[in-house]
Amino acid sequence: MSFASQALSALRQAASNSNSLLAKLVRLQIASLIVLVACVCGVLYLGLISLENWEEDQVLERKHLNVAAVLASQAEQEYWLGHEVSEDMSGPRRVLVRVLLADGALLMETPEMANVFPAERFPAPGPNRRSASASQIDPAGRHYRVLSVRTPIDTEAGLREGLVQIAIDRTLDQAVHRRFEILMLAVASVAITVAALLSALLASRQLAPLHRMAGAIKQIEPTSLDQRLDTKGMTEELQYLGGQFNELLARLGVAYDGLKHYADNVAHEIRTPLNKMLLELDVLQQKPRNLAQYEDMTAQLADSCRELKTLVDRLLFLARATNQQAALILKDVDLQAEIEAIGVYFEASAAEAGVSLAVAPGAPCVVSVDRTLLQRAITNLVANALSHTPAGGEVRLALRREGPGVAIDVRDNGEGIAAEDLPHIFDRFYRADKQRAYGAGRVGLGLTIAKSIVELHGGGLTIASALHKGTIVTLSLPHAAAAALANA
Repeated sequence: MSFASQALSALRQAASNSNSLLAKLVRLQIASLIVLVACVCGVLYLGLISLENWEEDQVLERKHLNVAAVLASQAEQEYWLGHEVSEDMSGPRRVLVRVLLADGALLMETPEMANVFPAERFPAPGPNRRSASASQIDPAGRHYRVLSVRTPIDTEAGLREGLVQIAIDRTLDQAVHRRFEILMLAVASVAITVAALLSALLASRQLAPLHRMAGAIKQIEPTSLDQRLDTKGMTEELQYLGGQFNELLARLGVAYDGLKHYADNVAHEIRTPLNKMLLELDVLQQKPRNLAQYEDMTAQLADSCRELKTLVDRLLFLARATNQQAALILKDVDLQAEIEAIGVYFEASAAEAGVSLAVAPGAPCVVSVDRTLLQRAITNLVANALSHTPAGGEVRLALRREGPGVAIDVRDNGEGIAAEDLPHIFDRFYRADKQRAYGAGRVGLGLTIAKSIVELHGGGLTIASALHKGTIVTLSLPHAAAAALANA
């Protein structure tokens, strides 16, 4: 495809969609070129006129000097004045001369000059015999350059001040102007046309990688998030855009894989209580039962329903917390008193499991938190620690200052967590011990929920553990808690 056909194709494409980036770039470049060409042509045109005015003023000045030399002597006037006045009265660039005395009396003028330019149409010269020049148009529409100069005249009564008026025909200049205008219009038209074609072609070629990028993006499906855009050979801006999009694809791929894993886990967790309920109903339907048996079966179904409701409630809370939709009800809470109350709450469970539960003593610490949610986060951590600490072990809670904030440590000397499991310990439904049987209401969401609650308060949850040596989970609250602690 030739240059012209490619350029015309790009120009048609730009014209077909006025809102496209290609059309806007072409319009902008053409508009810029039109302004540039207009400015250049305007400067050249004004320069041409200025140059012509200067050259004609030089001709007028020389003519005046010749006339002034003749007027300086009566003898010269009689012999040469008529010649100077009528010398250039014919021809395409005729020169008209008029000599007036100070009182306005006409001394001599070019024949028929009165019909072309009366004396009153000439500009008045300035003081100190300064000349005055201007451009004028006669009644016939012919253009002239005129000059008025005060000049001394030798008369019988002595030197008297006179006025010399000279006009030069500019008809040839007007013809040059018209030809120059036509030339500039032709050059500007060709330049703008060629520029429009070049602009469309170049802009189309520069935007071609963007169209290829858009086509590649269109082909990406949820099952092909591992694809990446090829940004080789693109401009720096498009390489940056493509790189950012590739990073977005990588994040989406991770999120999509996590979502699939999460959906599988949710289906598995929901299926367990549903299967129990269906099994119990099947057993119930096999033969008639007495009232006690029906009551027992109903109680088991109610437990399964509560287990399912607990799972759904926790999933709903996590979804809202992830999207920052869980509303916090902030109140001033003594954090030390809260962890002591939680220790009392778990005393019976710890004693039943043979685990020692202790709360480190400390000064009151008043913080502004959502009491219900924070209690839920701490109880999740304590329950998790108790379930992974064998009989004879210890779980300890302690409140301490941590930099500009405060922190609660939940420490145990139980099973610990393997290093390969630590990066996933806060994932939903993740369990380090795959063989551990689920307890009532335990679905692998405790740590995830605790982390979401702490992050809603602007804090963080970290964990340090070693296999068979124990675990320390640290719940950190931001500097606002430290300010409350300082004022307590």
